[in-house]
Amino acid sequence: MLTKNAMFSAASIRRNILDIFTFQYYREGFSDWSQLSRIWWVIGLIVILVTGFTNGVNLMSIIAMLGGALGFTTTLAITNGKRLNGLLGAMSVFLISYVAWVSGNYADIALQLGYLFLLDVPVILFGNAWQDREIRGMDLTGRKITVFGFGISFLVLLFIDTSIFISPRPLIDATAAAIGFTGAFLMLGKYSAQYVLWSLQGVLSVVLWGVTAFQGDANWVLFATYILYMGNDVLGLFFSPWRMFNLKESKR
Repeated sequence: MLTKNAMFSAASIRRNILDIFTFQYYREGFSDWSQLSRIWWVIGLIVILVTGFTNGVNLMSIIAMLGGALGFTTTLAITNGKRLNGLLGAMSVFLISYVAWVSGNYADIALQLGYLFLLDVPVILFGNAWQDREIRGMDLTGRKITVFGFGISFLVLLFIDTSIFISPRPLIDATAAAIGFTGAFLMLGKYSAQYVLWSLQGVLSVVLWGVTAFQGDANWVLFATYILYMGNDVLGLFFSPWRMFNLKESKR
């Protein structure tokens, strides 16, 4: 039975959920960001809005802009160690998944749902209990997570894209999503190397959504959004507490 003072007690979960409805939750979430993150956030929101309105104001464009803006803010919240990423990430999942569904990028939908259950919901429920854990350098366990996480994810996602649903772009869709899943697994373990995976996933997602937009299956908003994600990856790799060169690699 969970004790009253347990880190993941029912009382603390209830408190974390109720925090969402307080002003303090959002003030905490947007405070103490690095200056580079704030500058990139403002630039990113402008780029997303301009890209969206350039494609015309319609339901798909509005959903893509909202999903892109929330998802972009989520990545910056993660880089700055803010639990706000749980709520914003959960909101962006459904918006981006809708665009991915209409576009036929089904593995990307699986990735978004994976983010929801692996990253967003735990942060909403457990709050700073996850955020306060120590960031780790790569070790043997991390390498196993990377290899097996990518291998299993890729096979499952490729099956979804070719056998359950028929994606117009199964290989690039499944590969990008598998790398994203691997990054999520590393994030759960608080490995700084997650940003290497996010960077790779960002490159492939830019290609995926660029091809998708070029083929007429979506507008260019998510293409622009993933380029912005890559900028956040640079911040995470070199200018944040996650930066890899500041961590010692473990042999365990």
